[in-house]
Amino acid sequence: MGKVHFVFVLHNHQPVGNFDGIFKRGCSKAYEPFIRLLGRHPEVPVVLHYSGSLLEWIEAHRPELFERIKILVNRGQVELLGSGFYEPILGMLPEIDCVGQVREYGDWLNSRFGTRARGLWLTERFWEQTLVKTLKKAGVEYTVVDDSHFKHAGLAESELYGYFLTNNSGKKLGVFPCSERLRYLMPFKRVEETIEYLRRAADTCEDAVVVYADDGEKFGLWPNTFRRVYRDGWLEDFFGALHENRDWIRPTTLGRVVDNVKPRGEVSLPNVSYREMMGWAVPARDVPSKRGVAKGSKQPSQDDLAARFAKGGSWRNFLTKYPEANQMYLRMLEVSKEVSSNKNARSKKVVRARRELYKGQCNDAYWHGMFGGLYLPHLRAAVYRHLLAAEEMTDSRRGVCLETHDYDLDGTDEFKVIGPKLNAYFKPSRGGHLYELDYRPKCVNLMNTLTRREEAYHRKLRHKKKPAREEGAKSIHKLTQKTKKGVGKELVYDRYQKEGLIDHFFAPGTRLVDFVKGKAVELGDFVASPYRSSMKRSGGKMTLRMSRTGILKADGKELPLTVTKIVEPVSSPPSLHIRYLLENLSDDEMEFTFGVEFNLSMSAGRAPGRYYLSEDGTRAGNLAMKGCLSSQSELTVVDEGVGLMVSFGLSPDADVWVCPVETVSQSESGLEKVYQCSTVLPNWGLTLEPGGKWEAEIKKHITETRPV
Repeated sequence: MGKVHFVFVLHNHQPVGNFDGIFKRGCSKAYEPFIRLLGRHPEVPVVLHYSGSLLEWIEAHRPELFERIKILVNRGQVELLGSGFYEPILGMLPEIDCVGQVREYGDWLNSRFGTRARGLWLTERFWEQTLVKTLKKAGVEYTVVDDSHFKHAGLAESELYGYFLTNNSGKKLGVFPCSERLRYLMPFKRVEETIEYLRRAADTCEDAVVVYADDGEKFGLWPNTFRRVYRDGWLEDFFGALHENRDWIRPTTLGRVVDNVKPRGEVSLPNVSYREMMGWAVPARDVPSKRGVAKGSKQPSQDDLAARFAKGGSWRNFLTKYPEANQMYLRMLEVSKEVSSNKNARSKKVVRARRELYKGQCNDAYWHGMFGGLYLPHLRAAVYRHLLAAEEMTDSRRGVCLETHDYDLDGTDEFKVIGPKLNAYFKPSRGGHLYELDYRPKCVNLMNTLTRREEAYHRKLRHKKKPAREEGAKSIHKLTQKTKKGVGKELVYDRYQKEGLIDHFFAPGTRLVDFVKGKAVELGDFVASPYRSSMKRSGGKMTLRMSRTGILKADGKELPLTVTKIVEPVSSPPSLHIRYLLENLSDDEMEFTFGVEFNLSMSAGRAPGRYYLSEDGTRAGNLAMKGCLSSQSELTVVDEGVGLMVSFGLSPDADVWVCPVETVSQSESGLEKVYQCSTVLPNWGLTLEPGGKWEAEIKKHITETRPV
């Protein structure tokens, strides 16, 4: 019988901005019990990775767990892996941040544990060959990716029982394949099945190396796993089985393998991540076909071929699949450039700014798969909070100023108005929308919204089957997704991005319910069409003028109409004064309801301290309400959670529709409805005579209130 070197790698992570209760639950259900049990088995070495956001929390809130980890590291039982400090997708970062994050976390680990991390946990195992040079520059010797990475490069599974060298620009890096098969065996199947898998590896080649590397949350935090892993004794039994078979199973660490086992050869890997992520990255319409190709035919050889080369999308596809993710990503690059170009790089303020930037690069909010990710507004809010904090620390601009630049790299320029307390981004090429509004003193982006769009898993809501009863623990990828009653009725898809300054021309008689259900008839072509734009500064005032001559459909005719909106930023109180002018250029009378849509990302919809105030100062309802407030001269959106009020002064008086934007997304607990933002839509029923004009003014100002 041959022998096998077995490496047990666990990755433990909680994202920046996650709720404190999730950190606590992760510790009680997974991180603490694993370390306690591991401490009773000194004969079993393991490799552990903790993201910086999690390990900082553990150090501050669970010092006894932190000390237990330190003891295991000091006695050589635990090898710690480094990473980007706050768990970024390394391939998405400028090189200066990638190297900086890895080095800074390595120094932090060394200062706490007295050991220098040689290896790296590659976030989401997202690999690009150009990372070799960057990681070597950061001092990394080796990393772990999925065995599917190697299969996409043409290797067979029987060739993967070891580690390999890969090179780029004259630099080489060790890469370990971790077994996808083991990811689905451990801890969900019997211990004997894992031992049998290791036996086959040992019999396949001499000095075989098998790596299991996956989320530590699988060991207690995932559904039904705490009972299986700890109460029913799966992990105890597994450690016992390793000891019983110690004559041929050699538990070890990645570093010891590199020091004592020769590499299997050299390899160049394609730009891929783990198989499930590459499926999530493709457009929703293509998910079924991707699954079909990957399954292939019933013949094993063809199955293997299909699995090798039908790889799906790349992580970067999330930035095109979700424009909000791309917007956040490009905002991060903007802040990164400001921080890295600061001449006082070693000053305390810039050092703090760099740490804030790193926190704003935490990966979870930039994409969506099995977990909530991008769909969780508190994670997106945390990204913006830290990016804006970094920007505040390094921004030397004073007063109100204007920048024109192609911020989203789509080939057209956007406008950025920068004031003492507000940043406002406008996109003339997309309806003249206001797409980011930052209140700088609190580092809040009030336009941190999310558009409702189709996801592949929504089809399950349309073709509902009675869920099978779950028996025992299963991989989260195999669990039947549970859905709260009535969630399927909430599916509404938006035809445009949920931003601000969105100009609507509804048919007369359109009701709020039509708008809420996405059935409101648009008579005009203004919602997302290009506007002409210009900027003017006069007498200390700055105005942004955006206009469009479009058409209005009426009685089978297409009638010309011009919309002009002029935005004037005001420093005190921090405000945007918006003036509208509508001009009927036709010889026909026009009748329509004109509305201007604003979407505001508040911290919650139904929680206490989140409500609307009508013009007379009375509470109209919480921020998840659906309603029409008639003849309002002012409406205020209050969020005591963050301590902000956003008021809309309206002249002439307007009816105001309010409603929540709620998405249906998947998470580890099933399909759930999530509050994203609140829509405020002042509207006026109008009739314009031939050549007629109409004007209105909206004053949007922001004030602080005491947080709850």
